[in-house]
Amino acid sequence: MIEIYLLEQLTAFAEHGTLSKAAESLHISQPALSRSMKKIEEELGVSLFDRDKAKISLNETGEVAAQLASELLSLNNGMVRRIKAYDRSLRSINIGSCAPFPMSELMPLLQDHFGDMLITSEIAELDIIEERLLDSTYQIGILNKPTENKELFCQRFISEHLFISVPKTHRLANRQFVTFDDFEGESFLLFEHVGCWKELCHDKMKGANFLIQNTMDSLQELARGSDFPCFTTDAFMKTTPNGENRVAIPIEEPEAYMTFYITCLNSYKRKYALFFNSIRSRSLQNE
Repeated sequence: MIEIYLLEQLTAFAEHGTLSKAAESLHISQPALSRSMKKIEEELGVSLFDRDKAKISLNETGEVAAQLASELLSLNNGMVRRIKAYDRSLRSINIGSCAPFPMSELMPLLQDHFGDMLITSEIAELDIIEERLLDSTYQIGILNKPTENKELFCQRFISEHLFISVPKTHRLANRQFVTFDDFEGESFLLFEHVGCWKELCHDKMKGANFLIQNTMDSLQELARGSDFPCFTTDAFMKTTPNGENRVAIPIEEPEAYMTFYITCLNSYKRKYALFFNSIRSRSLQNE
């Protein structure tokens, strides 16, 4: 069996192209790396290098060996990550969500079912959430569309409808609803950490400008003391009502409606069965 350190050194040589540069990247001496390259040839029983007085280089077999070594190291690293992630999942639950409000709604349910475990969460993009679910970095994910990955279980959770919040003196304040075309030239306050809602704003509101705020406190303070419009949702307004001097107007566009889904690995489905049953019951009550 070829030792891992030999595979790491072979891939380093393939990446850097010379013994000196590869040895420097590995923080070992050049003679030590040269001995390792000879050792891996001996263990494989084949020649991997073309040698002359000035340098060595990978031959055709060596290039194949370096590529396979890189793939094996990737598999090995993936195995280590998944084992460690599974071990953490026995004591903690890490959640990746594409938007903040569904996460805040989910937290009480998580605490009811897993109160004795460490619960952590973060906002992430959809592809990253699915990737981290598959390698067990996340145990639970919140997506804004059903997953198509057959390795993941998915269940409907909650819906949100995007609104704008404007001062009562704003030009749009008397509208029953607005569309993206109404935002041409408008400057909006926008919270940095709203996940997929931020992406929607940039993609669909090309004519608008956004004043990004890093904290919700700074956004709310600016909203109270300025005429800038900002965004809210029907779900968020249930817990944080609109200010007295502002009105909330629904955005009537298909993209302004989002339904969120809770997902996990199929292998975790039985472990989290009671939790998912409570989500199902909650969804039925809200319909």
